[in-house]
Amino acid sequence: MESTPKELQQAASIDGAGIMTIFVKIMLPISKPILATVAIFAAVDQWNSFQDTLLLVTDSKLYSLQFILYNYINQASSLSTMVNLQNAGSTAMASLATKQTTTSIRMTVTIIVVAPILLVYPIFQRFFVKGIMIGAVKG
Repeated sequence: MESTPKELQQAASIDGAGIMTIFVKIMLPISKPILATVAIFAAVDQWNSFQDTLLLVTDSKLYSLQFILYNYINQASSLSTMVNLQNAGSTAMASLATKQTTTSIRMTVTIIVVAPILLVYPIFQRFFVKGIMIGAVKG
């Protein structure tokens, strides 16, 4: 906000615009790319946070999706380790481990984690393009 040209604010105030009009009609449209960038970073940070749940939440009804997916990965890793240690001593556990490998579960969780961010980014992309065009040198 501070890096926007002061001349725009001065021109609007000379034309009779108040502080709120200057902010809403001049400063806010110029700052949309910046706000979109901050919003996308905040959304990604919030979406990927599972450690808050790990440290603070004790009720299983309040677990976030990221924490549940984190638990799935840990369970798949421990199942794989148990099967490797027992050397297929139990056929039921060995068949379960071969149906769902650790890598397949990890890849499934990756798709679940990345898909919403890939769906949100195109919504904010138009603000990035406008921001690039505002800052570009015109012809």
